[in-house]
Amino acid sequence: MTRSSRTRLRTADMADSRGRIARTRRQASVITLGALTATTLGLAFPANAWAVDTYRSDRCSSSGNNRCVMLNYNSGGNGYWSSSCFISNINISNYAGYYAGDGINVHYVFDRRSLLYSLSNGTSSCQSTSGKGQRVKNNAAAVGNNLTADVRVYYNSGYSGPSDTIGAGNNRNLSATLKNDNASQKILN
Repeated sequence: MTRSSRTRLRTADMADSRGRIARTRRQASVITLGALTATTLGLAFPANAWAVDTYRSDRCSSSGNNRCVMLNYNSGGNGYWSSSCFISNINISNYAGYYAGDGINVHYVFDRRSLLYSLSNGTSSCQSTSGKGQRVKNNAAAVGNNLTADVRVYYNSGYSGPSDTIGAGNNRNLSATLKNDNASQKILN
């Protein structure tokens, strides 16, 4: 190989090398710009690609679930409310659920259980399978309040928007505004 051939070859190699470096820099810039855009828009990359979904229908800590708020999937009437339910005795800022950490997403759902409350307007029950497995957010039609405090159900997550207050020891259908448009609840003192 002649000297001029080697020089042309080296020049071509350097140009190819510069081209690869430029492409790599452009790709890195695009990736950085994409990450910056996602961060600016409030998007987050999952910390764990293997997220686990789990489902809960019980957030009531009272012994035997005797003092809880019961959200029913179906409306009731004539003194009887019976469908799958979600029970709790805590404030819930979002009926969709919450992130528990370590890639675990907890979703609130309705479930069937052997639970019966005799309240001032009749009986609230979870003994039907109607609605079993359905998400709680924007799916509740009635509330049975077996607490000694009132409970307020809100239209929006974070305890805001139109609301419906169910007195202690009462059960009834949610108002037309909140029926199947429920997002959070607060226990009132």
